[in-house]
Amino acid sequence: MALVRFRAQPVFVVHRETVMNSDLSPTARLVYVLLLATTDSEETGVEEVAALAGLGSAEALRPYIAELEAVGAANLMDHAGQGEVISVNEIPVLPEQRTHACVPCEDCGKCSCEYIKGICQDCAAIRSVQKRSREDIARWKAQLAEGKTYAMGSSTSRLHRWDCRSLTSVEKRVEAMEVGVEAVRNGLGRSYLSWSSLPALYTAQELRVKGTRRKRCELCGPDPL
Repeated sequence: MALVRFRAQPVFVVHRETVMNSDLSPTARLVYVLLLATTDSEETGVEEVAALAGLGSAEALRPYIAELEAVGAANLMDHAGQGEVISVNEIPVLPEQRTHACVPCEDCGKCSCEYIKGICQDCAAIRSVQKRSREDIARWKAQLAEGKTYAMGSSTSRLHRWDCRSLTSVEKRVEAMEVGVEAVRNGLGRSYLSWSSLPALYTAQELRVKGTRRKRCELCGPDPL
């Protein structure tokens, strides 16, 4: 049984009406405060909450979680890939706002409850970068089909041919993106996930109008403007 709290802070806030609710048992009110106060880490969790509440085990929390669930202060339910999870809210949610079933992510099958229903944050990031790559590749191919053969990237001071060996190819950019995708899927975080944009392509006439003064790449030797 895991524990999840929303908007957890070093100094926590409790909902006055919940703490003062005489329909809740004293132990349920204490459990509510402890759930909010307990840090969410490997060293602390439901076992510590149970012990501090004077209960023998995490299983003994169930009836008190049920009391809190009735007033929207907490709930206990299965989450895809996580098993049973206790969620606790600083401010109780209305009955119509309560989620009664976990919605697995459409892409990976893991719990999506902490992000967008049906898509977890990792998979949303993967979808976003893949969409950017498709749009960028389509733009680059369209420019090439229009006869735009001069490449001018934002990070280079030289003018290149579109197929210059000094420029990272489409295939290598896709490969680098897929490495980041696999890193996310393997739980290594989203910091590796990115798409390196392809350079903008131009015709000679467009560059003349722009008044480009960049030096030509010595490796690919694009035609003089």
